[in-house]
Amino acid sequence: LTGPFLDKVGIGAGSAPAWMAIAQGAEIVTLIFLPKMLKNWGIRGTMMVGILAWPLRYAVFAMGGPLWLVLASLSLHGLCYVCFFTASYIYVDEIAPVDVRASAQGLIAFVLLGAGLVVGSWFAGYVSDMFRVGTEVDYSKVFLVPLVLTVLCAGLFVGFFRVKPARG
Repeated sequence: LTGPFLDKVGIGAGSAPAWMAIAQGAEIVTLIFLPKMLKNWGIRGTMMVGILAWPLRYAVFAMGGPLWLVLASLSLHGLCYVCFFTASYIYVDEIAPVDVRASAQGLIAFVLLGAGLVVGSWFAGYVSDMFRVGTEVDYSKVFLVPLVLTVLCAGLFVGFFRVKPARG
């Protein structure tokens, strides 16, 4: 829903994809610093940074402005994606036994980038429709939903995720 949201908050028609490239640029920068983050914060701390970047981003989106802050918050995608998803792949690779490592990586890819995207896209459309009046979508309310969900997920992560020792 980021593209339509950016159009609504004042990005010129058709230019949202160009502005959304901020997110991909942030991914590249975050990837450069990932080894240092893993060394300083460990896998759990690095993943927590990624998890907490999501509700921060959604809070800015729910506020709907100012425009400069909305555009700046696009860079949080780099932290979200790299610190959580990429770190998750690294963690799975470290703890999975050698004989099932490829299958474990395939499973996490399927969950995060396959089924997760399908279910997430469906759910985003459902939430958007819930807060639609005629042709207008109330994005402030729309983005409160993932804000609450990501805060709950952060709580579950803190409460239940424990780092297991790496396998050889």
